[in-house]
Amino acid sequence: MPRDPKKNTRRRIQILFGLFLAGLLYVEFEFNQDYEPVVSKGIPVVLAAEPVDTNSFESLLRNKPLDALKDARDRLVRENRDYGCTFVKQERMPKGMSAEQEVEVLFRPEPYSVMMNWIRNPGMAQRVIYVKGKWVDETAESAELREQAWCKPIKPLDLIVPKIKRPIHGPLAKKSSRRSIDQFGFKRALDLLVHYSDLAEARNELDLAFKGETHFDGRPVWVIRRRLPYTGENGKYPDRIADIYIDKDYHVPVAVYCYSQDGAKPRDLLGKYEYRNVRFDLDLTDANFEPATYGM
Repeated sequence: MPRDPKKNTRRRIQILFGLFLAGLLYVEFEFNQDYEPVVSKGIPVVLAAEPVDTNSFESLLRNKPLDALKDARDRLVRENRDYGCTFVKQERMPKGMSAEQEVEVLFRPEPYSVMMNWIRNPGMAQRVIYVKGKWVDETAESAELREQAWCKPIKPLDLIVPKIKRPIHGPLAKKSSRRSIDQFGFKRALDLLVHYSDLAEARNELDLAFKGETHFDGRPVWVIRRRLPYTGENGKYPDRIADIYIDKDYHVPVAVYCYSQDGAKPRDLLGKYEYRNVRFDLDLTDANFEPATYGM
């Protein structure tokens, strides 16, 4: 049966565009300036003076913070809530500090679904949509490259190809972020925090302590600090210091700041991850995670 010439042409355009993206991304990182990190002004915490209910989550956070992180994760699994937020991130990449990015996000836990729309400092994609197991390339060279996400390129590249599928663990994704899109969300953040804390505790290397309370994004939060024996990017731990802000009502980490040194100064920032304007229970449907919904 003869092949459809239109499909062949479209396929060739996508391949050429993929190569074009790779070239542009290389140039972007090769000549990227070292952006000044934008971080919170320390931790202006105040220790609460009032008595704390010994059965409360706050008491657990104060006395057994690792157990509190696990409790928060279990609660997320039980409640299974969708949400939207403004995600702000900045990361130290091999070529230097990235620009601070601001992304509007919709998230659904089942099936695991993420829609990201960049509103400030996008990379090569303006919008990315990922649904676990929905877009899989069975012909990929390795299992790592099978899971795909739909991407809308930034202007004016979207005039050439309005959308393109890319592997979420592919070379372009790894060069643009320390974390892949399937690591987004409160539960995945808690998974990472708990994983490395458990590893350190088993080695008697964990320093995780309650530091007090403050406000973030206009909401009251508790602050805990984790210290690990970080030895660099190739070591077994992802950072030396992690300042973790836990929302008092939601019991989720609405901000995490990771540093390479004890002093936790802006120049030592490895990653900043902020969840602002969090809105739970949006009743998100499949349509919220379909490219066609956004004209892709």
